[in-house]
Amino acid sequence: MKELVILTGHSGAGKSTAAGLLEDLGFFCIDNLPPEVVYQVASILSNNVDKLAIVLDIRSYLFGNIQNAIKDVKERYPFTKVIFLTAAKDTLIQRFAHTRRSHPLSKQTNSIGEAIELEFEIMKEIMEIADLVIDTTMLNPHQLRTKLTTFLEEKSEKTFVVHVISFGFKYGMPLDADFVFDVRFFPNPFYINELRPKTGKDEEVKEFLRKIDGVSEYLNKIYELINIAISRYEAEGRKEITVAIGCTGGKHRSVYFAEELGQMFLSKDYKVTIEHRDVDLG
Repeated sequence: MKELVILTGHSGAGKSTAAGLLEDLGFFCIDNLPPEVVYQVASILSNNVDKLAIVLDIRSYLFGNIQNAIKDVKERYPFTKVIFLTAAKDTLIQRFAHTRRSHPLSKQTNSIGEAIELEFEIMKEIMEIADLVIDTTMLNPHQLRTKLTTFLEEKSEKTFVVHVISFGFKYGMPLDADFVFDVRFFPNPFYINELRPKTGKDEEVKEFLRKIDGVSEYLNKIYELINIAISRYEAEGRKEITVAIGCTGGKHRSVYFAEELGQMFLSKDYKVTIEHRDVDLG
């Protein structure tokens, strides 16, 4: 076996979709195993399967401790990668209401909202040890595939990856960010008529922001802080970091900062991805 992925996360966050995408990428997928048999199954299949994905969710807690099972597998197969899917709580409520499915913890609670809150509490330690956390709140299947493919490909290349995301605070913060920076305290190009329809990638907006006192200094401070974090992450064996930069609508200031920060890390020979989550919403 060359690759082993444990796919887990919150109910309604898209594990079934992700499992299908992993199958498209050549993984042999097994769904909802009891935690105690995860290692045994991986061991049995190791000689016959090159790429294995095991899906664990909140239902697996009925049969044992997921966290201990994951640690056991990672000790025996150090190349194991844990992918955790999550989404905003109100989004999960909407998804369950739309599909009319019951939450796995519904019998232990009085409402879907309470079931989701309980699941977040139970799964928080798993989320903390995951190698990759993906917030599917605003992702379509194609975007989810891109995130999975990028993560799995980069792990094999042993290159540190810096993911930079711009977003609008009014649409909610990305849940998968390691660091979140606020740039709303800088003047907003939105209130300048000729700049309003443009984005932070347009030269006119760039020139406007470059002239503002403190922009360059703040950008350099973010860069310095993330460099410190990267050095510690690499020492602990992590291979990527996600940095989110937010303004009000996610169209001007955050886009500019994300582009500039991404270019700064590209110049240091890191693998960089830049995503402008909300640029088309404003």
